[in-house]
Amino acid sequence: MNMKTYKKIIRTTCKSCHGGCGVLVAVENNKVMHIEGDPDSLTRGTMCAKGIASVQDVNNPNRILYPLKRKGERGHGEWERISWDEALDTIADRMKSNIRAHGPASISICQGTGRGYNRYTMRFSRSIGTPNTGFPAHFCFAPKMSVFGLTVGGRLYCDYHGWGGEFPKTQVSWGKQIEITNADGEMGVWFLDSLEKCENLILIDPRTTGISQRSNFWLKIRPGTDAALALGMLHVIINEGLYNKEFVENWTYGFDDLKNRVQEYAPDKVSQITWIPKDEIIETARIIAIQGPCVIQMGQSLEAGNNSIQTLRAIVCLMAITGNIERPGGMVHWLTPETGPMDEFAKELAQPNGLPIGADKYKLLANPHHSLMCHLPTLFKQLSRNQCQVKMLHSEGSNLMVTYANPRQVRAAILNLQFFSTADLYMTPTTELADIFLPAAHWLETDDIYDMHPRFMIEAINRTAEPAGEAWPDNRIYNELGRRVAPEHWFGSVEEMLDHQLRKANIKWKVFKGMGILARTGKDQPYYKYKTDTWKKNGGFPTKTGKVELYSTGLEEMGYDPLPHYKEPNESPVSMKGEKNRYPLILSTGGRLAQYFHSQYRQVPWLRQTQVWPLVQIHPETAAKLNITDGDWVWIETPRGKIKQMAKLFKGMDPKVVVAQASWWYPEKPGPDHGVWESNANMLTSNELPCDPCIGSTTLRALMCNISRVEEDD
Repeated sequence: MNMKTYKKIIRTTCKSCHGGCGVLVAVENNKVMHIEGDPDSLTRGTMCAKGIASVQDVNNPNRILYPLKRKGERGHGEWERISWDEALDTIADRMKSNIRAHGPASISICQGTGRGYNRYTMRFSRSIGTPNTGFPAHFCFAPKMSVFGLTVGGRLYCDYHGWGGEFPKTQVSWGKQIEITNADGEMGVWFLDSLEKCENLILIDPRTTGISQRSNFWLKIRPGTDAALALGMLHVIINEGLYNKEFVENWTYGFDDLKNRVQEYAPDKVSQITWIPKDEIIETARIIAIQGPCVIQMGQSLEAGNNSIQTLRAIVCLMAITGNIERPGGMVHWLTPETGPMDEFAKELAQPNGLPIGADKYKLLANPHHSLMCHLPTLFKQLSRNQCQVKMLHSEGSNLMVTYANPRQVRAAILNLQFFSTADLYMTPTTELADIFLPAAHWLETDDIYDMHPRFMIEAINRTAEPAGEAWPDNRIYNELGRRVAPEHWFGSVEEMLDHQLRKANIKWKVFKGMGILARTGKDQPYYKYKTDTWKKNGGFPTKTGKVELYSTGLEEMGYDPLPHYKEPNESPVSMKGEKNRYPLILSTGGRLAQYFHSQYRQVPWLRQTQVWPLVQIHPETAAKLNITDGDWVWIETPRGKIKQMAKLFKGMDPKVVVAQASWWYPEKPGPDHGVWESNANMLTSNELPCDPCIGSTTLRALMCNISRVEEDD
């Protein structure tokens, strides 16, 4: 039906992925009937399949709508309905008793991928005094934020907007698919629109993606060798004198050290490492240096490896020496609206005493550029061996058993907890193991402020319908738990809490929800801020040296290499020569899917019918050698185990590479496991050493595997 058919239409902000799209929602009798993009929003009416299908997600009959308490043994699927007071009092009492007996660090507060309630998770952890906040950030987003902080002192985003008079002339999409989802505070629609002004689009990816038809170059890189490529490009640009000499001389620190380091990465050597022809490395490096302004969109795949920090550092150095930091059409640190960044809501409370689990080894987990967080693989490992200080864990919106490496160990860790509580919309392999289940409201049933990583705008998430059953929004859950455990840091109501977050702009929530958005755009966004007093008097970047640190003083102080370098993946044709016959193929686990977001939405009919089964992409040449045809079920095996997925023959990658889809489970299969062991790619991944030495990233995108056809008698 057309939106004009409905009488009640509410403007709000979508949160189906990292979110941010302005949407219109039609409601009848407290039921969401229709969703479409808002043409008057900054995203100009665009939406993805996930957002449109939210009408089925919010009205899904499989949602859990009442608080539940476990009966019988953990994971046996026996529950009884209880009141919210009993549920929250039980969790709060366990927290207070643990704090008295074992200290605040005996509690871990976890959440899934950032969905706008990060600040509530962080504030709650700080309010009760635990440093052991758990995010999937050690392999997603925290490496990038740490590198930005260490190198430029802020956060860098691609300037797709032309507010300074220029659009990016050259764009590099490096291991990312922003064309099918929003991520890290950037919108796919802005990226796609900016391509109309782009003359050079360079795709760096082991396989072709949706924008390959538009790209001028596709650098078909061997998975896990991205640092070598960036260093090879730096070698070309520096040795040919193509770098921005004025910016390098006046605004960078450690150029001569970087120049010496990159001599190890001549293009012919880098070509051998990366499988990219030498001439392509040289030509694209020259384009990046000369055909500016240039932006590089850095994907999560660069963060999920044993060398994530130095890989990202090399890429930021590439942007810096070519003068593409803080220039129009380059990489820019956006100034927020007058509210300030919403994550200040957490940071206004002091960091807890003590280091989080794992931060003694992976020191960037205690980086001041983000909040303290524990290293969840280390936490799970210790818990599974009954060697952990954490006794209880509360998880908000995280399917731990699907989304982390080594899920059998994750399950053992949860079962060894003295108490486990969780909030979600559905029963999952993870929530099935809880002692208390809290029913979470859908974003369409929520009042909140959207700020997906600090940038130039905040938006109103306006409740379109009352929550189904007794479901509560995440911000209300945290506020009510906080009032029971640390009342001095929490609020009388959610509205009062939202008013507090808007106070710097002197706006109340009731006013802001009608405004819908507060943004600093156009001429209100200054460029070249390092030439002004924005960060330092008389100019400079907000780093220790006041310059872009090609040589990182912060990493040096922590005992790490201050210069970017390449490290061979843990598993590769080079590092596993002795296993070449047993595991002859390179496996990447997890390209983006347009209809799913990590482990979400497989119970939404419109989305599931577009892809019912998990797919593994295999080159036709490889498939022919293995007697595999399109649509066959195949075994994928690594040293950790094997799973089955359906073969999808795909020419757009090297025959030695296969790409399996991540985060698969089957909501329709019986609990408590819901088929989590059958097709979940994390059954194949490892949380064992070596991880990235600075932040503990685990290797998810460059493994070795074997593929074979599933026979009928299997």
